[in-house]
Amino acid sequence: MDLDILAVDAGEPMRLRRAPELRRIRRGAYVDRAAYAALPEHGRHAVAVRAVALTRPGAVFARESALALAGLPHGRPREVFTIGDPGASGRRHGVVSARVAIADDDVIVEDGIARCTTAYALAHLARVGRQVDAVSALDEALRLEAVTKDEVTDALGRQGARGRRRASWVVAFADPRSQSVGESWSRVAIHRIGAPAPQLQVEVATRLGSRYPDFLWERPGMRPLGGEFDGAWKYGVIAESNGVQAVDAVIAEKRRDDALREHIDTLHWMWDAAQRPELLRAMLAQAHLPVGGALLPGW
Repeated sequence: MDLDILAVDAGEPMRLRRAPELRRIRRGAYVDRAAYAALPEHGRHAVAVRAVALTRPGAVFARESALALAGLPHGRPREVFTIGDPGASGRRHGVVSARVAIADDDVIVEDGIARCTTAYALAHLARVGRQVDAVSALDEALRLEAVTKDEVTDALGRQGARGRRRASWVVAFADPRSQSVGESWSRVAIHRIGAPAPQLQVEVATRLGSRYPDFLWERPGMRPLGGEFDGAWKYGVIAESNGVQAVDAVIAEKRRDDALREHIDTLHWMWDAAQRPELLRAMLAQAHLPVGGALLPGW
Protein backbone atom coordinates (compact mmCIF):
# COMPACT_ATOMS: atom_id res chain seq x y z
CA MET A 1 0.00 0.00 0.00
CA ASP A 2 1.46 3.37 -1.07
CA LEU A 3 0.86 6.24 1.32
CA ASP A 4 0.47 9.81 0.14
CA ILE A 5 3.33 11.88 1.52
CA LEU A 6 2.49 15.45 2.44
CA ALA A 7 5.33 17.88 1.85
CA VAL A 8 5.27 20.61 4.50
CA ASP A 9 7.90 23.34 4.40
CA ALA A 10 9.11 25.41 7.31
CA GLY A 11 6.83 28.27 6.31
CA GLU A 12 3.69 26.28 6.98
CA PRO A 13 1.81 27.04 10.22
CA MET A 14 3.10 25.13 13.24
CA ARG A 15 -0.41 23.82 13.91
CA LEU A 16 -0.31 21.97 10.56
CA ARG A 17 3.10 20.47 11.26
CA ARG A 18 1.91 19.32 14.69
CA ALA A 19 -1.49 18.05 13.57
CA PRO A 20 -2.23 14.87 15.58
CA GLU A 21 -3.44 13.00 12.51
CA LEU A 22 -0.06 13.40 10.80
CA ARG A 23 3.17 11.50 11.44
CA ARG A 24 6.52 13.04 10.61
CA ILE A 25 8.73 10.75 8.51
CA ARG A 26 11.57 13.22 8.14
CA ARG A 27 11.91 16.96 7.94
CA GLY A 28 9.20 18.32 5.66
CA ALA A 29 7.55 14.94 4.98
CA TYR A 30 4.41 13.73 6.75
CA VAL A 31 1.92 10.89 6.29
CA ASP A 32 -1.43 9.96 7.73
CA ARG A 33 -0.68 8.58 11.19
CA ALA A 34 -3.36 5.85 11.18
CA ALA A 35 -2.45 4.65 7.67
CA TYR A 36 1.23 4.48 8.61
CA ALA A 37 0.46 2.54 11.78
CA ALA A 38 -1.47 0.02 9.69
CA LEU A 39 1.55 -0.71 7.50
CA PRO A 40 3.49 -3.88 8.26
CA GLU A 41 6.97 -3.26 9.59
CA HIS A 42 8.58 -4.31 6.30
CA GLY A 43 6.45 -1.79 4.38
CA ARG A 44 7.69 1.29 6.21
CA HIS A 45 11.15 1.61 4.72
CA ALA A 46 9.72 2.35 1.27
CA VAL A 47 7.84 5.28 2.84
CA ALA A 48 11.12 6.60 4.26
CA VAL A 49 12.75 6.23 0.83
CA ARG A 50 9.96 8.14 -0.90
CA ALA A 51 10.21 10.86 1.72
CA VAL A 52 13.91 11.28 0.95
CA ALA A 53 13.08 11.41 -2.76
CA LEU A 54 10.91 14.48 -2.13
CA THR A 55 13.92 16.54 -1.07
CA ARG A 56 16.52 14.77 -3.21
CA PRO A 57 14.77 14.20 -6.55
CA GLY A 58 18.00 13.25 -8.31
CA ALA A 59 18.99 10.57 -5.82
CA VAL A 60 19.54 6.99 -6.96
CA PHE A 61 18.45 4.62 -4.23
CA ALA A 62 20.56 1.55 -3.55
CA ARG A 63 20.84 -1.66 -1.55
CA GLU A 64 17.93 -2.27 0.85
CA SER A 65 16.24 0.96 -0.24
CA ALA A 66 16.20 -0.07 -3.89
CA LEU A 67 14.82 -3.48 -2.95
CA ALA A 68 12.10 -1.89 -0.82
CA LEU A 69 10.98 0.15 -3.83
CA ALA A 70 10.98 -3.07 -5.87
CA GLY A 71 8.71 -4.76 -3.32
CA LEU A 72 11.31 -7.33 -2.26
CA PRO A 73 12.48 -8.37 1.22
CA HIS A 74 15.09 -5.95 2.53
CA GLY A 75 15.54 -6.59 6.23
CA ARG A 76 14.87 -3.72 8.59
CA PRO A 77 17.35 -0.99 7.65
CA ARG A 78 17.53 2.04 9.90
CA GLU A 79 18.91 4.28 7.17
CA VAL A 80 18.12 5.07 3.54
CA PHE A 81 20.82 4.20 1.00
CA THR A 82 21.77 6.15 -2.13
CA ILE A 83 24.56 5.77 -4.66
CA GLY A 84 26.27 7.59 -7.51
CA ASP A 85 26.17 11.21 -6.31
CA PRO A 86 29.74 12.58 -6.36
CA GLY A 87 28.64 15.47 -4.16
CA ALA A 88 27.31 13.33 -1.36
CA SER A 89 29.00 10.74 0.80
CA GLY A 90 28.77 9.42 4.32
CA ARG A 91 25.82 9.57 6.71
CA ARG A 92 23.59 12.59 7.10
CA HIS A 93 20.06 12.92 8.41
CA GLY A 94 19.39 9.19 8.15
CA VAL A 95 20.74 8.83 4.61
CA VAL A 96 23.87 6.85 3.74
CA SER A 97 25.33 8.09 0.45
CA ALA A 98 27.99 6.31 -1.59
CA ARG A 99 29.95 8.22 -4.22
CA VAL A 100 30.58 5.06 -6.21
CA ALA A 101 29.92 5.64 -9.90
CA ILE A 102 27.08 3.61 -11.37
CA ALA A 103 26.34 3.03 -15.07
CA ASP A 104 23.07 4.23 -16.57
CA ASP A 105 22.17 0.64 -17.45
CA ASP A 106 22.21 -0.22 -13.76
CA VAL A 107 19.60 2.45 -12.92
CA ILE A 108 15.87 2.43 -13.56
CA VAL A 109 13.26 5.11 -12.89
CA GLU A 110 9.78 4.20 -11.66
CA ASP A 111 7.14 6.72 -10.63
CA GLY A 112 9.75 9.44 -10.90
CA ILE A 113 12.15 7.80 -8.42
CA ALA A 114 15.51 6.40 -9.54
CA ARG A 115 16.89 3.21 -8.06
CA CYS A 116 19.46 0.57 -8.85
CA THR A 117 18.20 -2.32 -10.92
CA THR A 118 17.07 -5.27 -8.88
CA ALA A 119 20.07 -7.35 -9.95
CA TYR A 120 22.52 -4.59 -9.00
CA ALA A 121 20.85 -3.97 -5.64
CA LEU A 122 20.83 -7.68 -4.82
CA ALA A 123 24.52 -8.01 -5.66
CA HIS A 124 25.32 -4.90 -3.60
CA LEU A 125 23.37 -6.17 -0.58
CA ALA A 126 24.99 -9.60 -0.89
CA ARG A 127 28.44 -7.96 -0.73
CA VAL A 128 27.95 -5.66 2.24
CA GLY A 129 24.67 -6.58 3.95
CA ARG A 130 23.62 -9.26 6.39
CA GLN A 131 23.74 -12.85 5.21
CA VAL A 132 20.11 -13.60 6.07
CA ASP A 133 18.83 -10.41 4.43
CA ALA A 134 20.74 -11.08 1.22
CA VAL A 135 19.55 -14.69 0.99
CA SER A 136 15.94 -13.72 1.76
CA ALA A 137 15.93 -11.03 -0.91
CA LEU A 138 17.50 -13.18 -3.61
CA ASP A 139 15.34 -16.22 -2.79
CA GLU A 140 12.21 -14.11 -3.29
CA ALA A 141 13.50 -12.36 -6.41
CA LEU A 142 14.28 -15.73 -7.97
CA ARG A 143 10.89 -17.13 -6.92
CA LEU A 144 9.15 -14.18 -8.59
CA GLU A 145 11.43 -14.50 -11.62
CA ALA A 146 12.42 -10.86 -11.16
CA VAL A 147 16.07 -11.78 -11.82
CA THR A 148 18.28 -14.71 -12.69
CA LYS A 149 21.43 -15.77 -10.90
CA ASP A 150 23.43 -14.91 -14.01
CA GLU A 151 22.08 -11.33 -13.93
CA VAL A 152 23.09 -10.91 -10.30
CA THR A 153 26.53 -12.37 -11.01
CA ASP A 154 26.96 -10.00 -13.96
CA ALA A 155 25.99 -7.04 -11.76
CA LEU A 156 28.43 -8.21 -9.11
CA GLY A 157 31.20 -8.03 -11.69
CA ARG A 158 30.52 -4.29 -12.09
CA GLN A 159 30.99 -3.62 -8.39
CA GLY A 160 33.93 -3.37 -6.04
CA ALA A 161 35.97 -6.26 -4.70
CA ARG A 162 34.81 -5.84 -1.10
CA GLY A 163 32.53 -8.70 -0.07
CA ARG A 164 32.62 -10.43 -3.43
CA ARG A 165 33.29 -13.86 -1.92
CA ARG A 166 30.30 -13.45 0.38
CA ALA A 167 28.11 -12.37 -2.52
CA SER A 168 29.17 -15.37 -4.59
CA TRP A 169 28.19 -17.63 -1.70
CA VAL A 170 24.75 -15.96 -1.48
CA VAL A 171 24.16 -16.39 -5.21
CA ALA A 172 25.10 -20.08 -5.07
CA PHE A 173 23.00 -20.69 -1.93
CA ALA A 174 19.84 -18.87 -3.03
CA ASP A 175 16.89 -21.03 -4.04
CA PRO A 176 13.57 -19.97 -5.60
CA ARG A 177 11.76 -22.78 -3.81
CA SER A 178 11.91 -20.87 -0.53
CA GLN A 179 8.42 -19.52 0.04
CA SER A 180 9.02 -16.91 2.75
CA VAL A 181 11.62 -14.85 4.54
CA GLY A 182 11.32 -17.20 7.51
CA GLU A 183 12.15 -20.18 5.34
CA SER A 184 15.19 -18.34 3.98
CA TRP A 185 16.39 -17.51 7.49
CA SER A 186 15.81 -21.15 8.44
CA ARG A 187 17.92 -22.39 5.53
CA VAL A 188 20.79 -20.15 6.60
CA ALA A 189 20.46 -21.42 10.18
CA ILE A 190 20.41 -25.04 8.98
CA HIS A 191 23.59 -24.38 7.01
CA ARG A 192 25.32 -22.72 9.95
CA ILE A 193 24.57 -25.59 12.37
CA GLY A 194 26.10 -28.10 9.97
CA ALA A 195 22.89 -30.07 9.39
CA PRO A 196 22.32 -31.79 6.03
CA ALA A 197 20.84 -29.53 3.39
CA PRO A 198 17.11 -30.29 3.20
CA GLN A 199 15.04 -30.89 0.11
CA LEU A 200 12.60 -28.04 -0.43
CA GLN A 201 8.88 -28.23 -1.19
CA VAL A 202 8.92 -31.97 -1.93
CA GLU A 203 5.55 -33.43 -2.89
CA VAL A 204 4.04 -35.80 -0.33
CA ALA A 205 0.88 -37.62 -1.46
CA THR A 206 -1.67 -37.66 1.39
CA ARG A 207 -5.36 -38.50 1.79
CA LEU A 208 -6.00 -34.76 1.42
CA GLY A 209 -4.05 -34.58 -1.82
CA SER A 210 -0.50 -33.48 -2.49
CA ARG A 211 1.17 -31.53 0.28
CA TYR A 212 4.54 -29.81 0.23
CA PRO A 213 6.45 -29.45 3.51
CA ASP A 214 8.89 -26.57 3.64
CA PHE A 215 11.84 -28.90 4.26
CA LEU A 216 12.37 -32.64 4.02
CA TRP A 217 15.22 -34.84 5.22
CA GLU A 218 15.72 -38.54 4.61
CA ARG A 219 16.90 -40.40 7.74
CA PRO A 220 18.46 -43.85 7.33
CA GLY A 221 16.37 -46.48 9.08
CA MET A 222 13.69 -43.94 10.03
CA ARG A 223 10.78 -42.15 8.45
CA PRO A 224 11.59 -38.94 6.58
CA LEU A 225 11.47 -35.75 8.62
CA GLY A 226 9.48 -32.78 7.39
CA GLY A 227 10.38 -29.33 8.71
CA GLU A 228 7.93 -26.45 8.82
CA PHE A 229 8.63 -22.80 9.56
CA ASP A 230 5.56 -21.30 11.22
CA GLY A 231 5.79 -17.53 11.28
CA ALA A 232 3.15 -15.77 13.35
CA TRP A 233 1.86 -14.20 10.13
CA LYS A 234 1.33 -17.55 8.45
CA TYR A 235 -2.22 -18.28 9.51
CA GLY A 236 -3.36 -14.74 8.82
CA VAL A 237 -2.00 -14.99 5.27
CA ILE A 238 -3.65 -18.37 4.74
CA ALA A 239 -6.94 -17.05 6.09
CA GLU A 240 -6.88 -13.95 3.90
CA SER A 241 -5.98 -15.86 0.74
CA ASN A 242 -8.82 -18.33 1.31
CA GLY A 243 -11.42 -15.90 2.64
CA VAL A 244 -11.76 -17.59 6.04
CA GLN A 245 -11.19 -16.67 9.67
CA ALA A 246 -7.73 -17.17 11.17
CA VAL A 247 -9.05 -19.86 13.53
CA ASP A 248 -10.34 -21.82 10.53
CA ALA A 249 -6.91 -21.52 8.89
CA VAL A 250 -5.31 -22.95 12.05
CA ILE A 251 -7.71 -25.91 11.98
CA ALA A 252 -7.01 -26.50 8.28
CA GLU A 253 -3.26 -26.46 8.91
CA LYS A 254 -3.72 -28.94 11.78
CA ARG A 255 -5.56 -31.30 9.42
CA ARG A 256 -2.82 -30.86 6.84
CA ASP A 257 -0.18 -31.72 9.42
CA ASP A 258 -2.14 -34.78 10.59
CA ALA A 259 -2.31 -36.02 7.00
CA LEU A 260 1.43 -35.47 6.54
CA ARG A 261 2.20 -37.36 9.78
CA GLU A 262 0.66 -40.48 8.28
CA HIS A 263 3.67 -40.55 5.93
CA ILE A 264 6.48 -38.55 7.55
CA ASP A 265 7.46 -37.12 10.92
CA THR A 266 7.08 -33.36 11.19
CA LEU A 267 8.91 -30.71 13.17
CA HIS A 268 7.70 -27.12 13.50
CA TRP A 269 9.61 -24.03 14.57
CA MET A 270 9.04 -20.30 14.67
CA TRP A 271 11.08 -17.12 14.46
CA ASP A 272 13.02 -17.68 17.66
CA ALA A 273 14.64 -20.82 16.22
CA ALA A 274 15.21 -19.27 12.79
CA GLN A 275 16.94 -16.30 14.40
CA ARG A 276 18.92 -18.32 16.96
CA PRO A 277 20.56 -21.27 15.18
CA GLU A 278 21.56 -22.94 18.44
CA LEU A 279 17.86 -23.46 19.24
CA LEU A 280 17.23 -25.03 15.85
CA ARG A 281 20.33 -27.20 16.27
CA ALA A 282 18.91 -28.67 19.49
CA MET A 283 15.55 -29.34 17.83
CA LEU A 284 17.07 -31.08 14.81
CA ALA A 285 19.46 -33.10 16.95
CA GLN A 286 16.53 -34.32 19.05
CA ALA A 287 14.86 -35.34 15.78
CA HIS A 288 17.92 -37.52 15.03
CA LEU A 289 19.49 -35.37 12.33
CA PRO A 290 23.28 -35.01 12.38
CA VAL A 291 24.40 -31.50 13.31
CA GLY A 292 27.75 -29.87 13.82
CA GLY A 293 29.36 -28.56 16.99
CA ALA A 294 30.36 -24.93 16.67
CA LEU A 295 28.28 -22.73 14.39
CA LEU A 296 29.69 -22.04 10.96
CA PRO A 297 30.52 -18.35 10.57
CA GLY A 298 27.83 -15.98 9.40
CA TRP A 299 27.73 -12.26 8.82
